[in-house]
Amino acid sequence: MASSMDIVTKLLLAALFGGLIGLERESHGRPAGLRTNILVCVGATLIMVVARSVGSGVVDPGRAIAGVVTGIGFLGAGAIIKMGNIVRGLTTAASIWLVAVVGIAVGEGLYGVAAGTTALALFVLVVVDRLSQAIPAVSYHTVRVFAPEGELTELEEACRRVLEEHGLRVLATEVRAEGRAWELSFHVRARGIPPVIQVVRDLGQIRGVARASWEDFRG
Repeated sequence: MASSMDIVTKLLLAALFGGLIGLERESHGRPAGLRTNILVCVGATLIMVVARSVGSGVVDPGRAIAGVVTGIGFLGAGAIIKMGNIVRGLTTAASIWLVAVVGIAVGEGLYGVAAGTTALALFVLVVVDRLSQAIPAVSYHTVRVFAPEGELTELEEACRRVLEEHGLRVLATEVRAEGRAWELSFHVRARGIPPVIQVVRDLGQIRGVARASWEDFRG
């Protein structure tokens, strides 16, 4: 059985490692911040300490680890929010899961592994995050054009030219006929921030086009 000093040391280290990751999450205004990460890491460490202390052969440490990982999965799921085609909280959920694993490592006395993992996690959260922000994000949208009359082929080609001039890649086109009128739906992919207003304005200036609209993809 571990001594009281050894247990206290493990819990303090767990609080330190969890706090470092939690502090980074807190600085980004995430709901699962400093306190949550400290509690998760300390809790995971304590479970491993108890599993090792409740008598030899009574509690299987492997089952204790599986229980921690499973339980953290539910906690992480609560940090994920989906709003239309935007998903928030995936990084926070992953950090909560990682903090639990760090706590397990501390509970098993693998202090070097826990410290190295914490340092690597902070590198990913801070440095890699800045690198990823420099990469233009990809987004998907639907551009609709309505023309009361006109020749379909010319209309479609003119619309495609406008979209491509603004850096939009046309992935698919849908055409609906309403008498002599046409409604064209262009499913496009954009990289970076698309010039929505300019695209709609230029499409509206095409001969025969009565109106144009822009919709964000809702996945």
